[in-house]
Amino acid sequence: MKSYEKEYLKKSFALFFSVELIFLSLVIYQHYHKLLHEYDMQIGHQLMQCYLAQECKTFQTNKVKEVGNKKMHTFYHDDEIYMLFKEKNSYIKMKMDKKSYLDKQSTIKRHILVEYGVYVLVLGFVSYLFALYTMRPLKKAFILNEEFVKDILHDFNTPLSALKINLKILKKKFGKDEAIDRSDEAIKDILALQENLHSYLSQNKLHNEKIKLDEFIKQRANYFKTLCPDILINTQLESTIIVTNQEIVKRIIDNLLSNGCKYNKKNGTINITLKDKIVTIEDSGIGIENPKEIFERYYKEQKNGIGIGLHIVKKLCDEMSIKVKVESKLGVGSRFCLDFG
Repeated sequence: MKSYEKEYLKKSFALFFSVELIFLSLVIYQHYHKLLHEYDMQIGHQLMQCYLAQECKTFQTNKVKEVGNKKMHTFYHDDEIYMLFKEKNSYIKMKMDKKSYLDKQSTIKRHILVEYGVYVLVLGFVSYLFALYTMRPLKKAFILNEEFVKDILHDFNTPLSALKINLKILKKKFGKDEAIDRSDEAIKDILALQENLHSYLSQNKLHNEKIKLDEFIKQRANYFKTLCPDILINTQLESTIIVTNQEIVKRIIDNLLSNGCKYNKKNGTINITLKDKIVTIEDSGIGIENPKEIFERYYKEQKNGIGIGLHIVKKLCDEMSIKVKVESKLGVGSRFCLDFG
């Protein structure tokens, strides 16, 4: 299940469950007080039967001369549980054992709580089924959208291949030319975007495996050393084995190293460290003006690029539960931290 599907499922479940839990609580609360009232009525009925029969083995009976201005019998259950019946100029007071009364109330309460707990579990299961059911149209729409994007990306290959071939011909014919170089850079940006999108939309990205993270990072660092010979890439890597998807990690590391090379100073440096499953990639580049916005889609601070690379990095990190943080200062450089713990 993808990150946006998990988020939708959690929020839908929380919404359904909260509404149902509120209604259940109101019903159970009313049911509880109804049972208490019925029990009180039952006690009152028993007291009345004892009074009319003039004989009672369950309740105590005694006469009370002064009871204020009361003209009718009243049932209490505060300090005592009793009922008053008027008889000529005095009242007959019939009293029951308070402990048995409170024990009965406790029994009713326990039964209600058990019943409430069972209903909560049932509502939780039902809410989960509702959330799954409502997610089906959304999931279907995303699948159709991904398939469409994949088809478009595949169709890009033919015109891109033609452009690359023609650019090579133009380079041989005209030599070094700024317009040709700009076209070449634009094609590289499109190819990088295509690769990022392919990686992000891949259905196999959640197939995890054990990898030696230090060796893998060293391999990617060596690759970029050949691509950017004027950038000094240093590594300080602690031996680390993690379970993750290698292709996803490759896209994340490559994006960060590519940006570190692309937006670095002349003869700049990139320092890569790995300790306690935390990868830190720090460059001596031009820095980022708004680090908090750098992961937003299409946000960019330079003319080059499309502004989607770091957004995809964030999405891939979220998909694999990798915590990513960025710190940057203009004119000094940027630091990206990936927590695989």
